[in-house]
Amino acid sequence: MQRHDSAVTTALLADRAFPDARCVEESATLLRRAEAERTPIAPLTEIHEGLDLCAAYAVQTANVRHRIAAGDRIVGRKTGLTSLPMRHQLGVDEAVHAPLFQSMVIPDRGRIDSRELIAPRVESEIGLVLGRRVAGSRVTAADVAAAVTQVVLALEVIDSRIADWRVTSADAVADNACAARVVVGQVVDVTRSLLDGLRDECVGLYADGEQVAQGLGAEVLGDPLEAVAWLSRTLHAQGGAIQPGELLLTGSVHASVPLTAGSRFTVRSGTRHLPELNVTVR
Repeated sequence: MQRHDSAVTTALLADRAFPDARCVEESATLLRRAEAERTPIAPLTEIHEGLDLCAAYAVQTANVRHRIAAGDRIVGRKTGLTSLPMRHQLGVDEAVHAPLFQSMVIPDRGRIDSRELIAPRVESEIGLVLGRRVAGSRVTAADVAAAVTQVVLALEVIDSRIADWRVTSADAVADNACAARVVVGQVVDVTRSLLDGLRDECVGLYADGEQVAQGLGAEVLGDPLEAVAWLSRTLHAQGGAIQPGELLLTGSVHASVPLTAGSRFTVRSGTRHLPELNVTVR
């Protein structure tokens, strides 16, 4: 199993001067304007050549604060670029994370309005909910397993405020890990057999009844539980923590697929242990 430890991220974030405030605020404003006007911008790493992961997370935090001040609230966390198919697709090699907001959530059998987005793509994911706080620099997949109370299928809509998806890991981080919308299926109370089978859970994505992608839970850092452990360790290094009850998206099990207006998307478990979800696109 490939282990993607938080040591790489921690090393990049440690022993660095605080990012230039002007660079951070300018970048955050550019991203907000791009989203509001649906007009993509050049990569932030080209606009500000010194933008690294440390500065990128500062940009993300600036826009998180802006959303909260506007009345939105955090309901979960996502890990992104946790699978090789997604890293190969975007040409990056570092996992990322970002908060999920209430305004992003769409119910099962709901509708996505593609006119609100720029270049949306969709991913099938396994989501977890923890019943208690799990934090620290040595959190393991076993620690996460002991805290999980619910499992759910999810469809994440990612969107890039960066033109043509020309993103580095730093660009993706600053852009809130490209989070746009998330469709949440019916949650299932956890059982030991369900947890033990997450690595081998085959999840398929269907467009208008035809399968367009699929992947195993093992695609995300070897195990969805390890993806959450990575998130916990990384948040700890950054002074944060996963909160009980948050929806935790573990990453796409396959390369993303374009979101097409007029289509109906379904995410389905091969074992049927997790109820399928459906969403239509306007």
